[in-house]
Amino acid sequence: MKQIIVADDDPAIRDIFQILLKRAGYAVTLYSNGDLLLNGKFEAPDLFILDKQLSGVDGIEVCQYLKHKDSTKNIPVIIVSASPYIAEAARVAGADDFLEKPFGTKALIELMEKHLNKNN
Repeated sequence: MKQIIVADDDPAIRDIFQILLKRAGYAVTLYSNGDLLLNGKFEAPDLFILDKQLSGVDGIEVCQYLKHKDSTKNIPVIIVSASPYIAEAARVAGADDFLEKPFGTKALIELMEKHLNKNN
Protein backbone atom coordinates (compact mmCIF):
# COMPACT_ATOMS: atom_id res chain seq x y z
CA MET A 1 0.00 0.00 0.00
CA LYS A 2 1.41 3.39 -1.01
CA GLN A 3 2.03 5.80 1.88
CA ILE A 4 1.01 9.46 1.50
CA ILE A 5 1.92 12.29 3.89
CA VAL A 6 -0.49 15.22 3.87
CA ALA A 7 0.34 18.49 5.65
CA ASP A 8 -2.57 20.94 5.94
CA ASP A 9 -3.44 23.18 8.88
CA ASP A 10 -7.20 23.01 8.30
CA PRO A 11 -8.66 20.06 10.26
CA ALA A 12 -11.64 19.76 7.90
CA ILE A 13 -9.36 19.57 4.86
CA ARG A 14 -7.19 16.95 6.60
CA ASP A 15 -10.32 14.90 7.28
CA ILE A 16 -11.33 15.14 3.62
CA PHE A 17 -7.86 14.05 2.47
CA GLN A 18 -7.95 11.11 4.87
CA ILE A 19 -11.36 9.92 3.70
CA LEU A 20 -10.57 10.36 -0.02
CA LEU A 21 -7.15 8.77 0.07
CA LYS A 22 -8.10 5.83 2.30
CA ARG A 23 -11.10 5.16 0.07
CA ALA A 24 -8.72 5.17 -2.93
CA GLY A 25 -6.54 2.54 -1.23
CA TYR A 26 -3.70 4.62 0.20
CA ALA A 27 -2.21 4.72 3.69
CA VAL A 28 -2.33 8.31 4.96
CA THR A 29 -0.36 10.19 7.61
CA LEU A 30 -1.66 13.65 8.45
CA TYR A 31 0.24 16.65 9.83
CA SER A 32 -1.23 19.99 10.91
CA ASN A 33 1.98 21.89 10.10
CA GLY A 34 5.40 21.37 8.57
CA ASP A 35 7.47 21.27 11.78
CA LEU A 36 7.84 17.49 12.02
CA LEU A 37 8.71 17.32 8.33
CA LEU A 38 11.46 19.91 8.80
CA ASN A 39 12.76 17.98 11.80
CA GLY A 40 12.82 14.70 9.88
CA LYS A 41 10.43 13.05 12.34
CA PHE A 42 8.56 10.92 9.82
CA GLU A 43 8.91 7.73 7.82
CA ALA A 44 9.56 8.48 4.17
CA PRO A 45 6.32 8.21 2.19
CA ASP A 46 5.73 7.49 -1.48
CA LEU A 47 4.34 11.02 -1.99
CA PHE A 48 3.90 14.31 -0.11
CA ILE A 49 0.87 16.60 -0.42
CA LEU A 50 1.61 19.99 1.12
CA ASP A 51 -0.71 22.94 1.56
CA LYS A 52 1.04 26.17 0.65
CA GLN A 53 -0.51 28.06 3.58
CA LEU A 54 0.64 26.01 6.56
CA SER A 55 0.82 27.57 10.02
CA GLY A 56 4.34 28.66 10.88
CA VAL A 57 6.61 27.59 8.04
CA ASP A 58 4.69 27.36 4.76
CA GLY A 59 4.43 24.45 2.36
CA ILE A 60 6.76 26.09 -0.16
CA GLU A 61 9.57 26.18 2.42
CA VAL A 62 8.85 22.58 3.46
CA CYS A 63 8.98 21.53 -0.20
CA GLN A 64 12.33 23.27 -0.73
CA TYR A 65 13.72 21.53 2.35
CA LEU A 66 12.47 18.09 1.24
CA LYS A 67 13.82 18.55 -2.29
CA HIS A 68 17.29 19.46 -0.99
CA LYS A 69 17.55 16.54 1.44
CA ASP A 70 19.13 13.36 0.04
CA SER A 71 16.64 11.05 1.74
CA THR A 72 13.56 12.81 0.32
CA LYS A 73 14.65 14.65 -2.83
CA ASN A 74 13.28 11.94 -5.14
CA ILE A 75 9.89 11.64 -3.42
CA PRO A 76 7.18 13.46 -5.39
CA VAL A 77 5.72 16.60 -3.79
CA ILE A 78 2.36 18.07 -4.78
CA ILE A 79 1.57 21.57 -3.49
CA VAL A 80 -2.10 22.50 -3.05
CA SER A 81 -3.28 26.08 -2.70
CA ALA A 82 -6.13 28.46 -3.39
CA SER A 83 -3.61 30.98 -4.69
CA PRO A 84 -3.77 31.70 -8.42
CA TYR A 85 0.05 32.01 -8.37
CA ILE A 86 0.69 28.52 -7.07
CA ALA A 87 2.09 27.18 -10.36
CA GLU A 88 5.11 29.49 -10.30
CA ALA A 89 5.68 29.15 -6.54
CA ALA A 90 5.52 25.35 -6.76
CA ARG A 91 7.94 25.29 -9.71
CA VAL A 92 10.46 27.52 -7.94
CA ALA A 93 10.23 25.38 -4.77
CA GLY A 94 11.03 22.23 -6.76
CA ALA A 95 7.58 20.65 -6.37
CA ASP A 96 6.73 17.91 -8.82
CA ASP A 97 3.25 19.33 -9.36
CA PHE A 98 0.53 21.54 -7.94
CA LEU A 99 -3.22 21.54 -7.61
CA GLU A 100 -5.31 24.68 -7.26
CA LYS A 101 -8.11 24.61 -4.67
CA PRO A 102 -10.90 23.81 -5.00
CA PHE A 103 -10.16 20.59 -6.86
CA GLY A 104 -12.12 17.44 -7.57
CA THR A 105 -11.39 14.01 -6.19
CA LYS A 106 -10.68 12.63 -9.66
CA ALA A 107 -8.14 15.38 -10.41
CA LEU A 108 -6.33 14.71 -7.13
CA ILE A 109 -6.17 10.93 -7.57
CA GLU A 110 -5.08 11.20 -11.22
CA LEU A 111 -2.29 13.64 -10.33
CA MET A 112 -1.11 11.43 -7.46
CA GLU A 113 -1.13 8.31 -9.63
CA LYS A 114 0.81 10.11 -12.37
CA HIS A 115 3.66 10.69 -9.92
CA LEU A 116 3.37 7.44 -7.97
CA ASN A 117 3.56 5.39 -11.18
CA LYS A 118 6.42 7.35 -12.79
CA ASN A 119 9.11 4.88 -11.79
CA ASN A 120 7.08 1.70 -12.34
